[in-house]
Amino acid sequence: MKVLTLGCSFTAGAELDDFNLAWPNILANMSGLPVTNLAQFASSNTKMVRRAVENINTFDAFIIAWSHYARTEFADDQGVYDVWPARQTPEFKQSSHRYELIKYLTAYNNDNYYYRQYLIDIILLQNLFKQHNKKYIMLNSFGNDSKQAGRNQDLVNQIETEFYLGWPNDTMMEWTYGSPVGANGHFLEQGHEIVAGKIYEHIRHLSWVS
Repeated sequence: MKVLTLGCSFTAGAELDDFNLAWPNILANMSGLPVTNLAQFASSNTKMVRRAVENINTFDAFIIAWSHYARTEFADDQGVYDVWPARQTPEFKQSSHRYELIKYLTAYNNDNYYYRQYLIDIILLQNLFKQHNKKYIMLNSFGNDSKQAGRNQDLVNQIETEFYLGWPNDTMMEWTYGSPVGANGHFLEQGHEIVAGKIYEHIRHLSWVS
């Protein structure tokens, strides 16, 4: 069973001395499953949805480590991709109208709109995985304002929480609290071991491994 992990810097292994020490690789060693990690620094949830759709026929199981709900992917007519707010590529900064447009769209955003889009992304992917008979689990990398969940029960009620590790309050940051972190706040080797262990126990519960 081939597994794909998608996420942001907390899954890619930011601030680790060796990216091979990121939790997807630890999970592969624990489970004996082949795990491909396509997480990227500053990834948005919309990018994760796109990458999951692009790879739906290549992998048997998916682990989605959602990033902050307000991060959104943009692309221009030249095929240059960017994520805001998180990072700004030189190509977008050099094009003032593109840069100002995405800054405007996110600086004056409606938080509840972006939170609802995040919930919709969850529901769309879980339905996609079910349609294609793929195994999946989801989790949060860091704070996704769970207080907003109470205002969006119409969507929250559609989330299959059995496959969402820690929903709605727990995130990797809560699991790894007290473990060493880098200068930019990313947990280091010990934290990645904790996250891998949590995920391993969950996929064992779901019978991904015996």
